[in-house]
Amino acid sequence: MTVTTADGSARSVTRPSVAGLGLPVAAAVAATAVFLLVHDALIDDAYITMSYARNVGLHLHWGLIPDEVANSATSPLNVLLLGAATAIVRDGVIAVGVLFVASIVLATRWLQTLAVELGLSRWLPVMGVGLLLVNPLVLSTVGLEPYMCAALLVGLLRYGAAGRPAVFGVVAGLTVLARPDLGVVVAVVSLVLPAVRRRLHLAIATALAVVLPWCVFSWFVLGSAVPDTLVIKSGSATWAGFGFSNGPFLYLNAMPTAAFVSFLPVVVGLLVLVGLLVARLARRWAPWQQVAAAIGLGAVAHYAAYSVLHTAPYHWYYAPMIIGGTLVVSLAAARLRDGFALAAGGLAAGLAIAAIAVDLGNGLPWQRAIIQTNWASATQYQQLGTELAVAAPGATIESPGEIGTIAYYCQCAVVDQFSDRGRVIGAINDREAKSGRIGAFLLRLDHRNLDWTEAPRPVSARLVYQPHQAPAGPLQWPADHWADGPGRIVLEPVAR
Repeated sequence: MTVTTADGSARSVTRPSVAGLGLPVAAAVAATAVFLLVHDALIDDAYITMSYARNVGLHLHWGLIPDEVANSATSPLNVLLLGAATAIVRDGVIAVGVLFVASIVLATRWLQTLAVELGLSRWLPVMGVGLLLVNPLVLSTVGLEPYMCAALLVGLLRYGAAGRPAVFGVVAGLTVLARPDLGVVVAVVSLVLPAVRRRLHLAIATALAVVLPWCVFSWFVLGSAVPDTLVIKSGSATWAGFGFSNGPFLYLNAMPTAAFVSFLPVVVGLLVLVGLLVARLARRWAPWQQVAAAIGLGAVAHYAAYSVLHTAPYHWYYAPMIIGGTLVVSLAAARLRDGFALAAGGLAAGLAIAAIAVDLGNGLPWQRAIIQTNWASATQYQQLGTELAVAAPGATIESPGEIGTIAYYCQCAVVDQFSDRGRVIGAINDREAKSGRIGAFLLRLDHRNLDWTEAPRPVSARLVYQPHQAPAGPLQWPADHWADGPGRIVLEPVAR
């Protein structure tokens, strides 16, 4: 078939053959094995998404807890897909595994096609997907949306390089629904790739056709078009002096080996990106260089945007940066030939082996994500949630500060800003007061359909985290904090 490449020229390419399906099948097997490694160690925010998905899939209810509507799910697409899978398999963890494997297979297939269209080595999908599949930080986000986002970002490059702006727009819309902040990456990729830029109106139109129906529904039914996490987590306080901009150093201090291996593709990717920008001063980019520069610059722009928002350094916020760096490195390595290609392949294999060693060193299977900042392990929160459902049936209980796993296994009214809309109103007002005139106007417009009279749901008890104390009685549970070490969570009654 004939395609229009990123530089606007037309050339004939051959699609991956049926025999090429062997690689996606191998990717599915590898992804399944990886999921079995990590499935007991999903982080707390993953269970927030899973709680939403279960409520949607089984009860057509949009909220973290069964009887409260909320809009704190950052990734509507992840919730909807997980909800559909949960409705079929009837288990949230298995649904996560299904979507995880599907994302890996889709990324592999799209990278195969991209390699053909750009005339790159067939090892591109092996390197790109392989490095992401074993990256300790990205692997510590399973249950959230980074792997699905990785597949969609690859899709952007695949259809952008092929000069198909309409399909590019569809994938762009899905990417924004997967994570609204990835709109920054979508915008940069759209502007860097000439084949998209020349027909940008078509890409924008199809992207809006995908995004707007959800935004309109969310605005009218859920009270805001943008998820409440923008208000809850933007401008968050720093953690011991670490914000988003210098957050990688937090992880390098706390988890040095795993963090070093995780962020190394970013460093190498930045070096490659600088080389591409310097080369652009001398001559026009080749198609593969345009694609590599597009995703590299998009990742940099995403990092800059989050730094400006002053968000806390949640580890999954760095996934787009790692995905971008990994793809830049993989695209550049797939362009090399002969001895250079062999050397690049050896370095990539060395990094993969180092990452696998770190992953396997965290236990078989994982009991806790290797890079995380939770106050307790998934198993400890599961025990707490299960026993809380028996100990306080029908009660409304304030969360200790982390809610996802407890709410998932309790299936009861555990409340905080993520589950109780009445508790978000104060945060919205506070953010509005700290914003400029334009920011305050946009916040008020976004929440125009919010019920501002909704009060926080009254609680009869609260869960309280207490560091450095072991459980010493009933209604107390162990909590091994990521930084403070052993502690406990206590259920305390609220005086009336």
